Amino acid sequence: MLNLQMKLEALIEDVNKEDGITIQMFEKILGSMFFLIKWAGIPFVLYLFFMVTRL
Repeated sequence: MLNLQMKLEALIEDVNKEDGITIQMFEKILGSMFFLIKWAGIPFVLYLFFMVTRL
């Protein structure tokens, strides 16, 4: 139990830092998700627009 408490305290301390490892990890994950949504979403929206105009 003490080991878990020490790990949680370290995580909380890291999150409270401005340039902590946890913040950097989330920044990379969210940046990748945005990149995928942007470049997969633009062609999809163009396809939908093309299909709607054909009606």
